[in-house]
This record gives sequence, structure tokens and C-alpha cells, in this order.
Amino acid sequence: MNLSEKTKKSIERIVGLPFDKILQLDSLHEKDYVEKKTRKMLSWREGLKVDGLPIRTMEEVDKGLDKIIEKDER
Repeated sequence: MNLSEKTKKSIERIVGLPFDKILQLDSLHEKDYVEKKTRKMLSWREGLKVDGLPIRTMEEVDKGLDKIIEKDER
């Protein structure tokens, strides 16, 4: 990543971690860190779409699959 030292220092100040550490975080640890720092759970905004398709939570997908399975079992 080609960022200036000034930009890296600014990111470190805002995030609260050294820039090298930020680059080493995997997505799960990034999420945990942000939730801990902001004291808020990250979630999808209601009605959010990607490429015109609504984003579904695993719970919503499971409910939909349960309905399909129930219909097939009848």
C-alpha cells in the first residue's frame, strides 16, 4: 500500500492502532475491534441491496429454507 507517512499517522491516530497492526488484522478481528472501540454492534442497514439484490442475514436465510423444506415435506 503506497500511502504517505502523514496519511499512515493520521489513520493510526483515528483507529488507535499502529498501521502495520491494522494491515495484519483479519476481517473478524477488524469487526471485533470496531465494535469494542465504538461500543456498537455492526449490522446491515435495513433494505440494503448489492447489485439490486437485498442482503439477507443468516437467520433470514434459515427461515426461508425452513419454509421451503416444510412445503416439500407436505
